[in-house]
Amino acid sequence: MIEYGLKISAEGFTKGTWGNISVRDGEYVYITPSGIPYDVLEVDDVCVLSMNGDTVYARKKPSSEYMMHLEIYKARPDVHAIVHTHPVFSTVVSICLKSIPPVVEDAVMILGEELQVSDYALPGTIELACEAVKALGKNNCVFLKNHGLVTVGETIHEAFVASQLAEKTAQIYIEALKIGNVSVIPYEHARVLREKYLSSYRQK
Repeated sequence: MIEYGLKISAEGFTKGTWGNISVRDGEYVYITPSGIPYDVLEVDDVCVLSMNGDTVYARKKPSSEYMMHLEIYKARPDVHAIVHTHPVFSTVVSICLKSIPPVVEDAVMILGEELQVSDYALPGTIELACEAVKALGKNNCVFLKNHGLVTVGETIHEAFVASQLAEKTAQIYIEALKIGNVSVIPYEHARVLREKYLSSYRQK
């Protein structure tokens, strides 16, 4: 988790102490603390919660978005890691658009057929958690309205790669909209691509 915290900082996906990472292991969720920069984060700073939100271990206050993480884990048994960041292009999408249609094959395969922007809710609330779960659906990414990006995966590496790909896709789509006449992958083909990734391409 510390390694990937440094990676999302190096990518420019977060500034200061914003963003959070969690990993689920059985009935326990390990989550980054609130207000601690990733470059000074230590192993003992990582908080441990139960799936119902009880604190199992914490030297620091758990991330303010812990409810969102827990609700995603409850809704998605296949998810074992979550990365929440505030990348520039993904945040622009969250402000200006309702979704990104299937426009590039790698995004369709790894992230989902159509990437949704959630309805707005205040950060750190159960309302935000519920809106995130609803808009995420079966995808591996959701744009939080006027807020940022959440990506999920079977592993922390998959969730991190999903963040990279979501930001790249957001940038591509924004640039394409400037030119106009955007070509969209047929939805029946998008479903085939997504299923191919889930069933055979994804590395276990």
